[in-house]
Amino acid sequence: MKVKKYVAKDFQSAITQAKMEMGKDAIILSSRQVRRKGLRGFFSRPYYEVTVAMDKDLRVEMDRRRNHMNSSSPMAAFDEKNSSLYSSERREQELLDELKHMKLLMDDIKSRMHEMDVIKGVSEPAQEFYQLLLKKNVKKEIALRLAARIDQRLPRDQDADPDWIRDIYTHTVQECLGEAQPIVVNEQKGKVVVMVGPTGVGKTTTIAKLAANMTFMEAKEVAFITLDTYRISAAEQLRTFAEIIGIPIRIVFHAADLIDAIQEFRHKDLIFIDTAGRSPYNNDHMGELHEFLRAAQADEVILVLSATTDSTDLIQIYERFNLMCVDKLIFTKLDETNSYGQILNVLDEVDKPVAYFTTGQSVPDDIEVPDPLRFAKMLIEGKDA
Repeated sequence: MKVKKYVAKDFQSAITQAKMEMGKDAIILSSRQVRRKGLRGFFSRPYYEVTVAMDKDLRVEMDRRRNHMNSSSPMAAFDEKNSSLYSSERREQELLDELKHMKLLMDDIKSRMHEMDVIKGVSEPAQEFYQLLLKKNVKKEIALRLAARIDQRLPRDQDADPDWIRDIYTHTVQECLGEAQPIVVNEQKGKVVVMVGPTGVGKTTTIAKLAANMTFMEAKEVAFITLDTYRISAAEQLRTFAEIIGIPIRIVFHAADLIDAIQEFRHKDLIFIDTAGRSPYNNDHMGELHEFLRAAQADEVILVLSATTDSTDLIQIYERFNLMCVDKLIFTKLDETNSYGQILNVLDEVDKPVAYFTTGQSVPDDIEVPDPLRFAKMLIEGKDA
């Protein structure tokens, strides 16, 4: 029997490694969360260690029986002996499946036990903070890590002022957002900023907000290029915004034309390129987008994400679009949700700064450079904080 350990940032990644090397019939013997040693390890995210086994003798015997059945004549193969072999093989496979299922259940139980061990060892305010984060859709592992950090910062005085405790909550979450990095226009002309993202996240409206603010508030010369030729309404919407703001616009159908359009606007301070909304799981569409980005030679590629999207989907969307080297993130539709844990989950997973939040459809309003303190209060207390 072959036994091997796999270590990865999460359980699913470890299992994927195991399947690739050991095969789909491998058995999970154990899994656990492991932290690095020392003080830094206490505050860092745990990684997962999965132990997997593969019984080669059993695999060979199962393959032999399959080959024996396949080599038999069509009618003779179903005699009593082969039927018995088939039933035996099926029982073996059912047993393996049952063992795998049991191991998954055990892993889930171990995870819950770990959670209980951590939580029961911290103060009551830290436990309350943990439960609050879970209600706000913050992942368990992140919530546990922040609860432990809170516990380190709280005094052992059980009569501590509740407002002071709330301030500690807020500042602990504030640290997770990091420093915002909005678009900066320097003296160099022709800065190219490309907005990418899935359908329906509000890229076109976001570009209009940014262009209006750059034009009227910062006195910059701005131009639009749109690649969204799939939706007539999108191109017309951006054209309308361009006329209102008083800036030029080009509609581009091919990558070669994009190069010409950028060259035409090189004398402008900032060139915004609006791309068509793409499903990150459609390889043809993503390939076409990649071709446009190669032609654009953008100074910044900004991924636009909706705050109403589930954390798992947000991270998967990021991973697909990051094949095109995303520089920054924009989260839209913060006004359409009262839970911001998914933003915290994404920022904990990916190493990219946030450029802007959008909070409505009004142009040029409803867009802001994220304030970490305000974001922390919104996450803890709701959007009206």
